[in-house]
Amino acid sequence: MGQATPPGDGQESRDPTRGHAAAVGRTRATRLWWLPNAITCLRLAGLPFLVWFLSVDDGPTSTRAAIFFGAIGVTDWIDGILARRLGAESRFGAIADPLADRMLMAVGLVGLVALDRYSWPGPTIILVRDVIAMIAFVVLARRGVALRVDVPGKISSGMAMFAVGLALLIDHRSIDVYFWIAVAASIATFVNYALRTAHAMRSSGST
Repeated sequence: MGQATPPGDGQESRDPTRGHAAAVGRTRATRLWWLPNAITCLRLAGLPFLVWFLSVDDGPTSTRAAIFFGAIGVTDWIDGILARRLGAESRFGAIADPLADRMLMAVGLVGLVALDRYSWPGPTIILVRDVIAMIAFVVLARRGVALRVDVPGKISSGMAMFAVGLALLIDHRSIDVYFWIAVAASIATFVNYALRTAHAMRSSGST
């Protein structure tokens, strides 16, 4: 007497309805492969408007600039999720997505100085770290040394972005304390990246 096949152990895999639904899902994902990159381009296109808000508003804060900064920042999270779920990771996205992030941060940091919210040292530290990190990633990649963003780096970048958005919106001592904590985290992660870079270059035999 033959054994019954347990539910879900083979019968469902032969279900033509389930197979058709999976095929439809893959087709839809293929058709939407362009969406994450389109959102990244939209973020880049929105930066001139942010620059305009920061240049015409009186300091030390700008509500509309803060809201716009936050809205652009949220799209980074959205296009990242879409790229993974749609299987739409691309070389363009790998370059344009972090570029859009760094440009958003650069505009926000310069805006804090332009609004007289902060003097230049704090924003400059974060800005210089981002610029050096981007250059290092590109140079190392060309030398065949892969250096990826680790968890502390992601946390530090998130803290910095959140701090800039809050500082654009609210002028309060507690926000200032948080901003300088984000600056300290940026310095710590920069040192961490420098150590990782030195180790990766020694391991690869590069100079």
